[in-house]
Amino acid sequence: MDKDFWANAFAMPRSERRHDELIAKIARGIARRRLAFPAILALESVKPLNYLASQALIVLTPALGMFIEYATLDDICDMLQERKNVERLIAAIDMENKKLTANPPSPENNQPADPGPTQNK
Repeated sequence: MDKDFWANAFAMPRSERRHDELIAKIARGIARRRLAFPAILALESVKPLNYLASQALIVLTPALGMFIEYATLDDICDMLQERKNVERLIAAIDMENKKLTANPPSPENNQPADPGPTQNK
């Protein structure tokens, strides 16, 4: 058997397309939820294992399919196979977080805080 065959026997085909839209969408969602620091920390710590993470997502696709569309999961798996995309995601999260902290949302756009139950005396 050819050694090159077994090297990529179980790998998903890699796409040559750029994942700009997906990276921007993920970065906006993370920054909007104020999770930039934990997300960057997690991505930096698992960056050497990005390929394994993409393969783990393939295994978890049936379970995650209840929450995320299959096409989006396939795009994320494809994106995570390349380390440069993980680095681009980290940079995009940082940039979106800086934009959000430089221009915080105005108070009229935010929902009022729930005062909780009132006590009658």
